[in-house]
Amino acid sequence: MPGIAIITEACIDVKDRACVDVCPVQCIYEYNAATNTLFSEDEAGSGVVENTHVPAPETIALFGDSVLYVNTEECTSCTACYQPDVCPVGAIYAEEHVPDGSDMTKYNSADPNKGHDHNFFVQLSRDVFAD
Repeated sequence: MPGIAIITEACIDVKDRACVDVCPVQCIYEYNAATNTLFSEDEAGSGVVENTHVPAPETIALFGDSVLYVNTEECTSCTACYQPDVCPVGAIYAEEHVPDGSDMTKYNSADPNKGHDHNFFVQLSRDVFAD
């Protein structure tokens, strides 16, 4: 489905969570290592958990709780999270706009890692949800 949100490497160790607050379906998840679950909240930091998933052990081990994850099966392609004024580091892209390392992609100019190939994060978003 076009427009699926993908969170890329600019989110690592930032996790601003503004994207969580604008997501109408709570498809953006954070990892809790203590409970080994991916959880989504109605509002970032509220403690009101909307949904949980079990992560794939080998995939969650790559970044653990240092990044947020989009459940691509739940994302409705609403575009709310990847609007330029939402993510302060420009980490979120529509799947079809994820930078491939060429200079031609100029979707989120705030991404400090622009020019890198972020396609790895497309598959990571699919693989991290094990259940």
